Parts: sequence; C-alpha cells; structure tokens
Amino acid sequence: MKIGILGGSFDPLHKEHLRIIENAREKVGVDRVILLPTYNPPHKESVATPYEDRVNMLRLYADKTDFVSVDEMERELSLQKSYAYLVLAELKKKHPTDELYYLIGSDSLRKFDSWARPDEILKSVRIAVVNRGDDDVTELAKEYSVKYNGEIKVYFGADEESSSSLRLALELKQYDALSGRLLPEILDYIRSHKLYSRYGETVDKLRLSLSERTFNHSVRTAIYAVTNAWRVWESYDRALVAGLLHDCAKGRAPLHPLESYPTTSLEVVHQYDGAELARDEYGVTDEVILDAIRYHTTAKPNMSPLGKLVYLADKLESGRSYPSVNALRESVEQDFESGFALTLAHGVDYLKARDLEIDVLTFRAYEWYNKCEE
Repeated sequence: MKIGILGGSFDPLHKEHLRIIENAREKVGVDRVILLPTYNPPHKESVATPYEDRVNMLRLYADKTDFVSVDEMERELSLQKSYAYLVLAELKKKHPTDELYYLIGSDSLRKFDSWARPDEILKSVRIAVVNRGDDDVTELAKEYSVKYNGEIKVYFGADEESSSSLRLALELKQYDALSGRLLPEILDYIRSHKLYSRYGETVDKLRLSLSERTFNHSVRTAIYAVTNAWRVWESYDRALVAGLLHDCAKGRAPLHPLESYPTTSLEVVHQYDGAELARDEYGVTDEVILDAIRYHTTAKPNMSPLGKLVYLADKLESGRSYPSVNALRESVEQDFESGFALTLAHGVDYLKARDLEIDVLTFRAYEWYNKCEE
C-alpha cells in the first residue's frame, strides 16, 4: 500500500491542505493519507493554537473520509523536539511493508539541507514535493536525491496559501475573507472555541487610534510579515505584533521636541515614537520587536532578521503599487538578503533622483549592506 504523510502544525487546516491531499491520491497514487500534526516543532515555528484543538479540527475533516486519518505519533513519542527523521522512522516501524511518501512543499525542500539528518529521513520514506506557486524545485529535488541517496520527486503544484495570513484574518474577525478557505465546520469550531483571538484588544485599540488608510496599511504590512516570517525563521507572534504596530504613532504629534530625535526629518519621527508607544501603550516588552518598529522607515546597519522583515513588509505590502515593487517582491522570494539590500538601494535611489533628504541612518544602512554584498 502507498501511504502519503502530510505533516504540519495545521494551524488551522485549510482548503489548500485538502487540495494537496486530493492531488496526492491522483498524482502520487497514494491509497490513503496520514495527517501528522506537529507537537514540538524543532525550529522557530510558532504554533498559536493548543495541540488538542488542532487535532480536533483535523478530525472534523478526517472522520468524514475513508482515506484520511490522523496519527498523533509526535505527541506519543514525547520528544523534546519532534525532528522529522525520528518521527518518520517510528512511522516506518508502524507500517513496515507500506511505501511511505512524505509530502512537503517546495519551500521546505529549499531548507532540506538544514534539517536534522536528511539522509536518515530518506531511509524511511520517499519525498513527494509540492511546488508552491511559481516556485519550481525540480532540479533541486534531483540534486538532493543524489546527495542523500534517496527518492525526492516533484509531483504537482499547489496555490500559495498561508496559515499565518488565515490566523491574522481570524484575529481581525474578517470572516467574509475566509469564505472558501476554511471548511465551514472548522470555522464554526474556531468561533465557538474563541480561537485566534489573542490580539483582539490590540487590534481594536489600533483601529481607533489610526486613520482608516493607515490601519489598512498596517494590516497589510502584518500580513506580509507573518506570511514571510518563515524566510528568516521568525515567529508568527513577533511578525504579527511588529507588523501591526510599526505605524502606531503615525498621524500623532511628536512625543518630544523635534531637536531631541536622531533625525532632521519629520517623516521619520513616527518610527521612534512608535517604539515608545508600542512599549508604553500596547505593553510590548520584547526589545527585538521594539527595535524593528524603531527603524522600520530608515533601516540601520546590522539589523535583526525581524527588523529587515518589517522594513520589507512596510515597503512591499500588497497595497504598494510603485513601478518596481513587483520586481522587488520577487527578489525577496528568490533570496531574502539580496532582496532586502535591493529594496534598501531602491529607496535610496528614489530619494536621490528627487533630490530629497536621505536620513543619516538610511545612508549608513545603505553603505553597510552594500559592503556586506561585496
């Protein structure tokens, strides 16, 4: 028997997961699919929802089918960190005569080199890769098949869908936007159990304090941040809070005399005030988040991964429509660090072309990352 294994946090299960399951039957030829919910993720993956609720939502779907089941192997093993090579080895013991196909996205394959013991994984399973959006890793799959002496093959593609953006939409109570993205029974479970509502107070307060335009920009910035947080191994929570609050001081009078700020531009002051308001009015104590807010407009040398992410989210969120924005978005998708440097350089070139003042921190950041690229 051929068995497909689809692991993940399933936070929450969404329609793209279901399409992957259907394609696994049609394109890979599996006879059944095992859903393997994450218990203790080994990396900086953020799981917003209790394990029991995630499993309950999976069962709402799996119990209605005759070819999908839920296996709680990760919880049963009680591992400190649920590394794939350990979990899959146990699954192979459980299904010794079956062919196991581990379903992963192209984004995961791109990081396969950094996984613990990838060669051990391929002793237990074959890997069936799902290309995400326009990301084609067919050649990389062939390279890793040779390198790790196993079978890695791209079988089909899938549309982009982000559990992080779904969670943010739930936080914002944008239920209309979720039509077609979640099964009705799962949305009902989420609402009845009040899941994904940890930041409701922050959202409500922010909505009241900003103009509609700035609030909507902040939401789009948060969506970009949480959707791309995986690129820098950053958590959903940090990306969400920093993205939402990055402009929390926009439209307010400066908190201090202008001469007390390390800038001569009134357009930059809000980033410094924003970090202060995030701390004092929104209760943010994480210095990495505060630092990302503090320099999201100008950038600075030697930024944290979260700082770079929020800088990019502010400049590249879906509402931005300047001529080169799509090219810059694509550059980030190809290589985060190069995309960041290109976006920073684009901002400097824009200011130079219009003979506008370049903040001293922006210029220092530009020099710093140009040197890093060299």
